[in-house]
Amino acid sequence: MTSGRGSVLLLAAFAFCGSVHAAEGPPALRIVAPTNQSMPVLRMAGALPAEGLIKDVGEVLAERLGLGAVFVPLPSKRAGPALATGTADLICYVKPGWLEDGLLWTRAFLPGAGIIAAHPSAPPVVALHALRDEPLGTVLGYRYPVLDQAFMRAPRREDVPDAVTNLRRLAAGRVRYAVTDRAALAFFLRDHPASGLREAIEVERYELGCALSPGKAALLEPLNHAIDRMRVDGSLQALLDRYR
Repeated sequence: MTSGRGSVLLLAAFAFCGSVHAAEGPPALRIVAPTNQSMPVLRMAGALPAEGLIKDVGEVLAERLGLGAVFVPLPSKRAGPALATGTADLICYVKPGWLEDGLLWTRAFLPGAGIIAAHPSAPPVVALHALRDEPLGTVLGYRYPVLDQAFMRAPRREDVPDAVTNLRRLAAGRVRYAVTDRAALAFFLRDHPASGLREAIEVERYELGCALSPGKAALLEPLNHAIDRMRVDGSLQALLDRYR
């Protein structure tokens, strides 16, 4: 039997344990936040994602799986190894060929288009292979398999740390052409209309999905189900419209 004071202490201990458990929350889905991305895909504020499709999609998917969303900031070149070793669980807005082999893939559900953007002074481009010997603005750690195939070798890369710097460097005339995404160029032009950047040629259209760590194989079917639900209930389209 406990005394009155002992009962109070015991109740306080239970309350403390309960508050710790509540603070821990649900198990986490560790989502890679590529630090070299640009809007509308992702904008980082320090070590945390501030806005963008990767943040929004990741949070919705985690919620629908009953998990908390924890973002792991990494440069793109470290995303595949992080998934392969299990130090991260998921990365979205990617497709096979951009990351290492051996990862699991959700169904594709995010539309996009890879393009070559041009400085205002750059000549028109009538065919992709015409840029075979042209230095191209590129992002460190990004893979460009379609260009590799079109040029029958790796392109002449002018690497920069992130996608925003790639377009800023193009606007400054440091290169005449840069590899980017159509949505990224449109978003850049909203803030910098005087730059005069334009789309020179489309490289590829794609449907992007999410890559999953092999150690989280049990989540693949629930993720695909969550993606299907987002399509049906209109929440996916609402997210896409937010950044157009």
